[in-house]
Amino acid sequence: MSEAFPKPGAAAGRGVVARWRILAQQRLDHLTELYESGRWKLYHTESDFLAMVHEARTALKVWQDLAPPDPAFDKPIEVAIAQTEEGVPGSLPKPGLLNRVQAQYDFRKS
Repeated sequence: MSEAFPKPGAAAGRGVVARWRILAQQRLDHLTELYESGRWKLYHTESDFLAMVHEARTALKVWQDLAPPDPAFDKPIEVAIAQTEEGVPGSLPKPGLLNRVQAQYDFRKS
């Protein structure tokens, strides 16, 4: 059974931990933004909010210990799709039926 499910490499495991660390950082950034804008008062009591900030800092510290930030691995992935006049290469052609359909009423003129 272990042959059917190969173990992921260290890089894959680090990637998972790095994503959790980034998520923890985003959570702390969100709480910081709530504090700076004053919106935290709309949703939380002071003691609850301070507990949430403390929990977020603790979680971030744990994830940073497991996977320290590494600029070489932590870059966001940008996906660029080359589009042609017909659409995305390799996609199905658009059905011609829609080109023949005309509206009975033009509501923009009303």
